[in-house]
Amino acid sequence: MERSHPLTTVGHVRQRYFGPHTSLIVASAVIGILAALGAIALKVGVHAFTAQAHRLTFAGERPWLIFLLPMAGLLLVAGITRLFLHDNLGAGLPSLIRDVRVRDGRVAKHKLWSQIVTSAITMGMGGSAGLEPPIAATGGAIGSTLSQWLRFGRTERILLLASGAGAGVGAIFNAPIAGTVFALEILLANNALPLMVPMLIASACATLVSSLIYHGQPFVLITSSWDPQSLGFYVLLAFVAAPLSVFVIRIYRWMQHFATRNFSGPFTRAAVGGALLGLLIFFFPPLFGEGYDSVELLLQGRAAELAMHAPVTFQLGVWNIVLLTLGLTVLKVVATALTVHSGGNGGMFGPSLFIGAMLGFTFARAVNLTGVMELNEVNFTVVGMAAVLSGAIHVPLTAIFLIAEITGGYALFVPLMIVTSLSYLASRYMEPTSVYGTPPAMVVNAEPARSDAQGKEAGPTKNGTPEGVPPRP
Repeated sequence: MERSHPLTTVGHVRQRYFGPHTSLIVASAVIGILAALGAIALKVGVHAFTAQAHRLTFAGERPWLIFLLPMAGLLLVAGITRLFLHDNLGAGLPSLIRDVRVRDGRVAKHKLWSQIVTSAITMGMGGSAGLEPPIAATGGAIGSTLSQWLRFGRTERILLLASGAGAGVGAIFNAPIAGTVFALEILLANNALPLMVPMLIASACATLVSSLIYHGQPFVLITSSWDPQSLGFYVLLAFVAAPLSVFVIRIYRWMQHFATRNFSGPFTRAAVGGALLGLLIFFFPPLFGEGYDSVELLLQGRAAELAMHAPVTFQLGVWNIVLLTLGLTVLKVVATALTVHSGGNGGMFGPSLFIGAMLGFTFARAVNLTGVMELNEVNFTVVGMAAVLSGAIHVPLTAIFLIAEITGGYALFVPLMIVTSLSYLASRYMEPTSVYGTPPAMVVNAEPARSDAQGKEAGPTKNGTPEGVPPRP
């Protein structure tokens, strides 16, 4: 007597006892919980490595070690990638988009652990990048793996992948709506509104679990209003943020091409890039790691503390801090590009927030010092974060809801909407593609693949986009 395959049995039980809709909702909740645990593990790992790094360098009065730590972290990641992943880490949002567009929602199972481990090492040892792409990839891997185990079809598999990715981002920031909007804008552009339900559930569950276990927001902002008389300066900030976003996009891509052309081996790239990154961090310590602690200093009105541990300071009086934050604004993209293109695992999402915060503060402080008008520096710092995120990553809705959720700055919704929209439109006019370039859906001649409710494979349509997945605008 022929025995049924266990996976077939799982799919049969799911459909018989839960039905298609209930099982999708239950699966999205489970994915959200697992993504939250992954986000917590990542944050704990990064903070553990960072604490040890600070103990060895700044706190231990051995700042020269900062030259070696980023290089050591990048070399360790290169070694893990070579030994366990066959030189295919699959890091970054473009890889996740490729999994949606070309691989029908099938994510490599090593991403269940590899993204957390490598990004924790990268950022914890000084890498100047963001945690959002690694946790999005981890959440996507959770959604993809569980959907395959439960024998969901291709459409549901892609939806659960996106739910896991959005849940991971929502858990990192404790911002469920922003996580959902992120998944829609990046992975499921133009999808029907009903597809938001599983992603909302996954993000809500992830945020609940994350907030119960890992307390605290990335940023804390207390604001009740904004001054309409400063509207003109908000508009001006948008048109400063747009060319800065284009600068971020082009520098990031140029450094990728430069590293690829001149350093063929992963260990060579890690050594050279790590040494240059260590040099940057030595002179500009706030470039170490994610940089969210530096943004928090701005929001708390403690900008002068950014100069702590800096070996050189300029004697420019009240303009000292303006010069420092301007330098951080320009150099963060260089540090991030060195991190990512030298083999580290991270992305430009978090650095865009850092760059925007520094820009907004620099802009407001400079206006205040000239005496033209008294601007609220904290409000401009927050709105600047949204402006550069929207301009560099091309995710205006995510930028608005993310900043409003993580800072509690709902009172700033009007300037957030104005500045984010203008920055997005102006930067896209100057640079049509985001910092991540054209999505991997451009692979038109991908290997045919079909997928239906029984798990069969389905090929891409004639325009190169898999059936059931709307084209990226």
